[in-house]
Amino acid sequence: MTKENLLVRVLGSCETMANASVICTDKTGTLTQNEMAVVAGTVGIHAKFVRKLDENPTRACDEERSGPNSRDFAIDMSNLNATLSPQLVELFNASISVNSTAFEDVDPETGAAVFIGSKTETSLLNFAKTLGWANYNATRDATKVVQIIPFSSERKAMGCVVQLADGVHRLYIKGASEILTRKCKRHVVVYQDGANENPRGSGIETAPIGELEEDNISRTITFYASQTLRTIALCYRDFRRWPPDNVQLLNNEEVAKSYPLQNDL
Repeated sequence: MTKENLLVRVLGSCETMANASVICTDKTGTLTQNEMAVVAGTVGIHAKFVRKLDENPTRACDEERSGPNSRDFAIDMSNLNATLSPQLVELFNASISVNSTAFEDVDPETGAAVFIGSKTETSLLNFAKTLGWANYNATRDATKVVQIIPFSSERKAMGCVVQLADGVHRLYIKGASEILTRKCKRHVVVYQDGANENPRGSGIETAPIGELEEDNISRTITFYASQTLRTIALCYRDFRRWPPDNVQLLNNEEVAKSYPLQNDL
Protein backbone atom coordinates (compact mmCIF):
# COMPACT_ATOMS: atom_id res chain seq x y z
CA MET A 1 0.00 0.00 0.00
CA THR A 2 2.91 2.35 0.63
CA LYS A 3 3.98 1.88 -2.99
CA GLU A 4 0.49 3.04 -3.99
CA ASN A 5 0.97 6.17 -1.84
CA LEU A 6 -1.50 4.91 0.76
CA LEU A 7 -0.55 5.43 4.38
CA VAL A 8 -2.73 3.49 6.84
CA ARG A 9 -2.23 4.55 10.45
CA VAL A 10 -4.38 1.74 11.93
CA LEU A 11 -4.18 -1.36 9.75
CA GLY A 12 -7.28 -2.87 11.37
CA SER A 13 -9.36 -0.10 9.79
CA CYS A 14 -8.91 -1.85 6.45
CA GLU A 15 -11.07 -4.71 7.78
CA THR A 16 -13.70 -2.27 8.98
CA MET A 17 -14.02 -0.90 5.47
CA ALA A 18 -15.37 -4.30 4.43
CA ASN A 19 -15.48 -4.74 0.65
CA ALA A 20 -15.10 -1.11 -0.40
CA SER A 21 -13.07 -0.84 -3.60
CA VAL A 22 -13.29 2.94 -4.14
CA ILE A 23 -12.83 5.51 -1.37
CA CYS A 24 -13.72 9.19 -1.83
CA THR A 25 -12.58 11.50 0.92
CA ASP A 26 -13.58 15.03 1.82
CA LYS A 27 -14.71 17.03 4.83
CA THR A 28 -17.43 15.44 6.91
CA GLY A 29 -20.68 17.12 5.96
CA THR A 30 -19.77 17.36 2.28
CA LEU A 31 -20.00 13.71 1.28
CA THR A 32 -21.83 12.50 4.38
CA GLN A 33 -23.90 13.90 7.23
CA ASN A 34 -21.68 12.24 9.84
CA GLU A 35 -24.65 10.17 10.97
CA MET A 36 -25.17 6.43 11.23
CA ALA A 37 -28.47 4.55 11.23
CA VAL A 38 -29.62 0.97 11.70
CA VAL A 39 -30.85 -0.16 8.27
CA ALA A 40 -30.78 -3.95 8.60
CA GLY A 41 -30.17 -6.61 11.21
CA THR A 42 -30.78 -10.12 12.45
CA VAL A 43 -32.37 -11.18 15.73
CA GLY A 44 -31.19 -14.65 16.65
CA ILE A 45 -30.47 -16.62 13.49
CA HIS A 46 -33.48 -16.48 11.20
CA ALA A 47 -35.31 -13.18 11.77
CA LYS A 48 -33.90 -10.62 9.33
CA PHE A 49 -35.28 -7.10 9.52
CA VAL A 50 -34.77 -4.27 7.04
CA ARG A 51 -35.61 -0.60 7.25
CA LYS A 52 -38.11 0.15 4.46
CA LEU A 53 -38.00 -3.41 3.18
CA ASP A 54 -40.13 -2.63 0.13
CA GLU A 55 -37.57 -0.09 -1.04
CA ASN A 56 -34.53 -2.16 -0.05
CA PRO A 57 -35.33 -5.84 -0.71
CA THR A 58 -31.68 -6.63 -1.46
CA ARG A 59 -30.77 -5.96 2.18
CA ALA A 60 -32.68 -9.07 3.29
CA CYS A 61 -30.57 -12.22 3.26
CA ASP A 62 -31.94 -14.44 0.53
CA GLU A 63 -32.22 -18.23 0.57
CA GLU A 64 -29.22 -18.68 -1.70
CA ARG A 65 -26.91 -17.00 0.79
CA SER A 66 -28.48 -18.61 3.86
CA GLY A 67 -28.56 -22.17 2.54
CA PRO A 68 -31.07 -24.36 0.66
CA ASN A 69 -32.91 -25.46 3.82
CA SER A 70 -32.99 -22.03 5.37
CA ARG A 71 -35.77 -20.99 7.73
CA ASP A 72 -34.78 -17.34 7.39
CA PHE A 73 -37.51 -14.76 6.94
CA ALA A 74 -37.44 -11.02 6.34
CA ILE A 75 -39.68 -8.37 7.89
CA ASP A 76 -39.87 -4.62 7.69
CA MET A 77 -38.21 -2.98 10.70
CA SER A 78 -41.53 -1.33 11.58
CA ASN A 79 -43.00 -4.81 12.21
CA LEU A 80 -40.27 -5.83 14.64
CA ASN A 81 -42.39 -5.19 17.75
CA ALA A 82 -45.14 -7.47 16.45
CA THR A 83 -42.64 -10.25 15.75
CA LEU A 84 -40.57 -10.22 18.96
CA SER A 85 -41.98 -11.16 22.36
CA PRO A 86 -42.30 -8.31 24.91
CA GLN A 87 -39.57 -9.96 27.00
CA LEU A 88 -37.21 -10.10 24.03
CA VAL A 89 -37.94 -6.46 23.21
CA GLU A 90 -37.11 -5.56 26.82
CA LEU A 91 -33.86 -7.51 26.63
CA PHE A 92 -32.95 -5.95 23.28
CA ASN A 93 -33.69 -2.46 24.54
CA ALA A 94 -31.71 -2.95 27.76
CA SER A 95 -28.68 -4.23 25.86
CA ILE A 96 -28.73 -0.98 23.85
CA SER A 97 -29.62 1.49 26.62
CA VAL A 98 -27.53 0.21 29.52
CA ASN A 99 -24.38 -0.79 27.63
CA SER A 100 -23.87 2.72 26.24
CA THR A 101 -22.44 6.08 27.25
CA ALA A 102 -24.41 8.14 24.71
CA PHE A 103 -27.13 10.51 25.92
CA GLU A 104 -29.84 12.79 24.55
CA ASP A 105 -29.55 16.56 24.56
CA VAL A 106 -30.95 19.60 22.76
CA ASP A 107 -29.19 20.87 19.65
CA PRO A 108 -28.48 24.56 20.37
CA GLU A 109 -28.85 25.47 16.70
CA THR A 110 -32.08 23.65 15.84
CA GLY A 111 -33.61 23.11 19.28
CA ALA A 112 -34.28 19.49 18.37
CA ALA A 113 -33.49 16.57 20.66
CA VAL A 114 -30.41 14.69 19.45
CA PHE A 115 -28.25 11.88 20.82
CA ILE A 116 -24.67 12.77 21.71
CA GLY A 117 -21.83 10.26 21.74
CA SER A 118 -20.34 7.50 19.62
CA LYS A 119 -22.02 7.34 16.22
CA THR A 120 -22.58 3.63 16.67
CA GLU A 121 -24.25 4.10 20.06
CA THR A 122 -26.37 7.06 18.96
CA SER A 123 -27.61 5.07 15.96
CA LEU A 124 -28.67 2.21 18.26
CA LEU A 125 -30.44 4.58 20.66
CA ASN A 126 -32.23 6.20 17.72
CA PHE A 127 -33.21 2.71 16.52
CA ALA A 128 -34.80 1.92 19.90
CA LYS A 129 -36.50 5.33 20.08
CA THR A 130 -37.93 4.95 16.57
CA LEU A 131 -39.50 1.63 17.57
CA GLY A 132 -41.08 3.22 20.63
CA TRP A 133 -39.12 1.15 23.14
CA ALA A 134 -38.76 2.20 26.78
CA ASN A 135 -36.87 5.46 27.29
CA TYR A 136 -33.14 4.84 27.63
CA ASN A 137 -32.89 7.05 30.73
CA ALA A 138 -35.71 5.24 32.52
CA THR A 139 -34.11 1.90 31.64
CA ARG A 140 -30.75 3.02 33.00
CA ASP A 141 -32.27 4.43 36.20
CA ALA A 142 -34.06 1.14 36.87
CA THR A 143 -30.87 -0.90 36.37
CA LYS A 144 -28.31 -1.79 39.03
CA VAL A 145 -24.93 -1.69 37.29
CA VAL A 146 -22.25 -3.88 38.89
CA GLN A 147 -19.33 -3.39 36.52
CA ILE A 148 -18.59 -1.49 33.31
CA ILE A 149 -16.14 -2.89 30.79
CA PRO A 150 -15.09 0.01 28.52
CA PHE A 151 -14.47 -0.38 24.81
CA SER A 152 -10.98 -1.40 23.80
CA SER A 153 -9.56 -1.40 20.27
CA GLU A 154 -7.75 -4.62 21.15
CA ARG A 155 -10.88 -6.26 22.55
CA LYS A 156 -13.13 -4.65 19.88
CA ALA A 157 -16.00 -4.82 22.35
CA MET A 158 -17.49 -3.18 25.43
CA GLY A 159 -19.63 -4.65 28.16
CA CYS A 160 -21.72 -3.96 31.22
CA VAL A 161 -22.74 -6.27 34.08
CA VAL A 162 -26.08 -5.62 35.81
CA GLN A 163 -27.93 -7.30 38.65
CA LEU A 164 -31.49 -8.32 37.84
CA ALA A 165 -34.40 -8.29 40.28
CA ASP A 166 -34.11 -12.04 40.90
CA GLY A 167 -30.43 -11.71 41.84
CA VAL A 168 -29.11 -13.04 38.53
CA HIS A 169 -26.22 -11.09 37.04
CA ARG A 170 -26.45 -10.36 33.32
CA LEU A 171 -23.54 -9.39 31.09
CA TYR A 172 -24.41 -7.23 28.08
CA ILE A 173 -21.67 -6.99 25.49
CA LYS A 174 -21.49 -5.42 22.04
CA GLY A 175 -18.71 -5.22 19.51
CA ALA A 176 -17.25 -6.69 16.35
CA SER A 177 -19.67 -9.33 15.08
CA GLU A 178 -17.02 -11.63 13.64
CA ILE A 179 -15.36 -11.86 17.07
CA LEU A 180 -18.33 -12.00 19.43
CA THR A 181 -20.42 -14.46 17.39
CA ARG A 182 -17.59 -16.99 17.56
CA LYS A 183 -17.92 -16.90 21.36
CA CYS A 184 -21.67 -17.50 21.35
CA LYS A 185 -23.00 -21.01 22.08
CA ARG A 186 -26.74 -20.26 21.95
CA HIS A 187 -29.05 -17.91 20.08
CA VAL A 188 -32.47 -16.44 20.79
CA VAL A 189 -35.34 -18.03 18.85
CA VAL A 190 -37.78 -15.85 16.90
CA TYR A 191 -40.80 -17.16 15.00
CA GLN A 192 -42.23 -15.45 11.96
CA ASP A 193 -45.80 -15.60 13.25
CA GLY A 194 -44.83 -13.92 16.53
CA ALA A 195 -45.42 -17.06 18.64
CA ASN A 196 -42.35 -16.45 20.76
CA GLU A 197 -43.61 -17.37 24.23
CA ASN A 198 -41.26 -19.69 26.03
CA PRO A 199 -43.14 -22.55 27.77
CA ARG A 200 -41.03 -21.92 30.85
CA GLY A 201 -42.49 -18.45 31.11
CA SER A 202 -39.45 -16.27 30.46
CA GLY A 203 -40.62 -15.25 27.01
CA ILE A 204 -37.07 -15.68 25.70
CA GLU A 205 -36.44 -19.01 24.03
CA THR A 206 -32.87 -19.98 23.14
CA ALA A 207 -31.34 -22.83 21.16
CA PRO A 208 -27.80 -24.19 20.68
CA ILE A 209 -25.61 -22.86 17.88
CA GLY A 210 -24.49 -25.80 15.73
CA GLU A 211 -22.62 -26.01 12.44
CA LEU A 212 -25.64 -24.90 10.38
CA GLU A 213 -26.23 -21.92 12.64
CA GLU A 214 -22.54 -20.98 12.56
CA ASP A 215 -22.63 -21.09 8.77
CA ASN A 216 -25.77 -18.93 8.73
CA ILE A 217 -24.14 -16.34 10.99
CA SER A 218 -21.01 -16.27 8.84
CA ARG A 219 -23.06 -15.90 5.66
CA THR A 220 -25.10 -13.11 7.21
CA ILE A 221 -22.03 -11.12 8.27
CA THR A 222 -20.52 -11.54 4.81
CA PHE A 223 -23.82 -10.55 3.21
CA TYR A 224 -24.00 -7.30 5.18
CA ALA A 225 -20.33 -6.54 4.59
CA SER A 226 -20.78 -7.03 0.84
CA GLN A 227 -23.22 -4.11 0.97
CA THR A 228 -20.64 -2.01 2.87
CA LEU A 229 -22.76 -2.18 6.02
CA ARG A 230 -20.99 -2.12 9.37
CA THR A 231 -21.98 -5.12 11.46
CA ILE A 232 -22.27 -4.93 15.26
CA ALA A 233 -23.16 -7.87 17.52
CA LEU A 234 -25.24 -7.51 20.70
CA CYS A 235 -24.84 -10.50 23.03
CA TYR A 236 -25.64 -11.39 26.62
CA ARG A 237 -25.04 -14.07 29.21
CA ASP A 238 -26.59 -14.69 32.62
CA PHE A 239 -24.51 -15.66 35.66
CA ARG A 240 -25.71 -17.06 38.97
CA ARG A 241 -23.34 -14.68 40.72
CA TRP A 242 -20.75 -12.02 39.92
CA PRO A 243 -17.86 -12.41 39.92
CA PRO A 244 -18.30 -15.87 38.38
CA ASP A 245 -16.92 -18.91 40.14
CA ASN A 246 -13.17 -19.50 39.88
CA VAL A 247 -12.47 -15.96 38.67
CA GLN A 248 -9.75 -13.94 40.33
CA LEU A 249 -10.55 -10.31 41.18
CA LEU A 250 -8.32 -7.35 40.47
CA ASN A 251 -7.15 -4.97 43.17
CA ASN A 252 -10.27 -2.84 42.73
CA GLU A 253 -12.42 -5.95 43.32
CA GLU A 254 -13.55 -6.01 39.69
CA VAL A 255 -13.31 -8.90 37.25
CA ALA A 256 -10.55 -8.54 34.67
CA LYS A 257 -11.88 -6.64 31.66
CA SER A 258 -10.60 -9.36 29.34
CA TYR A 259 -12.90 -11.95 30.97
CA PRO A 260 -15.90 -11.66 28.57
CA LEU A 261 -13.84 -12.62 25.53
CA GLN A 262 -12.12 -15.49 27.27
CA ASN A 263 -15.40 -17.33 27.89
CA ASP A 264 -18.51 -18.35 26.02
CA LEU A 265 -21.49 -16.02 25.67
